[in-house]
Amino acid sequence: MLPVRKFKSGTIIFEEGSYGVMMYIVVEGSVQLYVVNNKKEVELSVVNRNDFFGEIEMYGNSPRGFSARTLSDTRLVCIKNRMQLEQFFAEYPAFSGKMMRIMGERLATTTALL
Repeated sequence: MLPVRKFKSGTIIFEEGSYGVMMYIVVEGSVQLYVVNNKKEVELSVVNRNDFFGEIEMYGNSPRGFSARTLSDTRLVCIKNRMQLEQFFAEYPAFSGKMMRIMGERLATTTALL
């Protein structure tokens, strides 16, 4: 079983431009993903139970493209590396298909914006 961390409402999990390799899966609660543009926060999305974020940084050494903040008391599975991700897939095989589908949708959306 992978570690689950508890975060109080309003906690910044990470900030845009920071470096990190951890991916998160929401077990309970919700997380707002946002960027700061002209000193104003722009919401990208809200991630809820059984959704994930931060996966791109597991595959490269690039800064985070957004910030993440809890909107309620939240519990997150924290995946530190690809080996742990593979372990999670072994424990929850249906999640791997869901993750691939969502990553494909995100890639298609990003490509359309370019």
